[in-house]
Amino acid sequence: MSSMKSLRNFTVACLALLCMSAATFGQDAKEKPLPKFKQDALKLWLSPSNQIHNIGFGEYKSEKERMNEVADVVEPILKKQGIKVYRNDPEKGIRDYTNEANKLGVDLYFAIHSNAANGKARGTEAWCHRKGGEGERFAKRILDSIMTIYNGPNRGVKEGYNRFGEGVPMHEPAAPKCASVLVEIAFHDNKEDATWIMENIQPIGEALARAVLEHLAAEHPDALEK
Repeated sequence: MSSMKSLRNFTVACLALLCMSAATFGQDAKEKPLPKFKQDALKLWLSPSNQIHNIGFGEYKSEKERMNEVADVVEPILKKQGIKVYRNDPEKGIRDYTNEANKLGVDLYFAIHSNAANGKARGTEAWCHRKGGEGERFAKRILDSIMTIYNGPNRGVKEGYNRFGEGVPMHEPAAPKCASVLVEIAFHDNKEDATWIMENIQPIGEALARAVLEHLAAEHPDALEK
């Protein structure tokens, strides 16, 4: 009996140690330093939604207002890590954005939106023009990062090349000459999702910024600061 009790105690201690190690690993991964780049070696177009008439549930206000709040978190983090950030003029249109981004020769285009459907749908999704390239890789990284803080469904990476039928694509993923992704963070017409966005502007922005930086580090390792 004594040996069995000792064995049980040893097993419990080992399990506790494993749990503590896993927790520490998770914390370390979350707090992993952000990639740092040579100053202005890479350029990004940041495009929060300009959709002022898309009104969300309750106190959400407009998609434009909330997504610009998220972008207000993303932008300084990227700049601090050495990225040259160009941000859209909310009074202009998406064709102006993509034209300007192409003239500037940005390395990555990132549009930030919230979604709407029937008031019941929940989830996060990301749109690239076509799967199989850098756009899909960027989209997956964005979703993986959001899912570290969001308890709703991951609706996956979607292709925008025929979004509106008859060969009409979603414009922002299609028109840039670089890899481009449009993220739909969650559904602003759903009470739970809208509340989550409003209460988590800072962590959402931080998660998106980390995904951008880690993507750029993977795709442009030569631009990293030594």
